[in-house]
Amino acid sequence: MAVVKNPKKDKGSGTGKELVKKDNRKEVTKKAAALKPNRLENARSFFRGVLNELKKVHWPSRRETVIYTAVVLVSVVFVAVLIWVFDLILGSVMGVFIK
Repeated sequence: MAVVKNPKKDKGSGTGKELVKKDNRKEVTKKAAALKPNRLENARSFFRGVLNELKKVHWPSRRETVIYTAVVLVSVVFVAVLIWVFDLILGSVMGVFIK
């Protein structure tokens, strides 16, 4: 095992130089390589999480879906009729003022 002087200052030592073993550098680079994000593993992890969240979702039954759809359609028709009535009234009032 060879000992190499590292020119970087160590905050704890008074000399400003520390001794580092070459084998330790190899271990550090292996650990750094292991910590790099693997895109394939990240994608797998993401999709596993998505599937787990989809299992928690309350999916409505066919009956609930029909009821919710009917409520939305009735609401849309009601608002459309309301806007149409206000448009007729305001159009009539503006017609009186313009003439």
